[in-house]
Amino acid sequence: MNIGLKKVLMTTLIVAVGLSMSACVRKAPVKPKIDATQERKNVISSMSVEEREVAYSAAMKSVGASVKKNPRYKRMNLKSPNDNRQWFKEATYSLWEGSISKDQFVQAGLNKYPDNSYEFRFIAANLLAK
Repeated sequence: MNIGLKKVLMTTLIVAVGLSMSACVRKAPVKPKIDATQERKNVISSMSVEEREVAYSAAMKSVGASVKKNPRYKRMNLKSPNDNRQWFKEATYSLWEGSISKDQFVQAGLNKYPDNSYEFRFIAANLLAK
């Protein structure tokens, strides 16, 4: 046999043995990634009712502080023409706890306040950051 052919065969054999040995090594199982909404749901579902109320209230206070600092934010009149305060609280809570998505929240808001896209996106982004 020619020396060049021996080198090729030997290299092939070494690579084949190396690959077969690496296949025997067990790697740690990879945990599936959980999206942010599911992670939020998991955390909130582990809270007591009182803890949820406190956490939601704190998140909304933080959103309110962010709103006051934002000169672009146009305040919505939730009392007129219909009293939408309860609707707003339920919608923000649903977003906060993860039972609706950011897009669903914004769309529900735009159904009632079509001129406030920026405001609903701002609220959603800030609420989900808490």
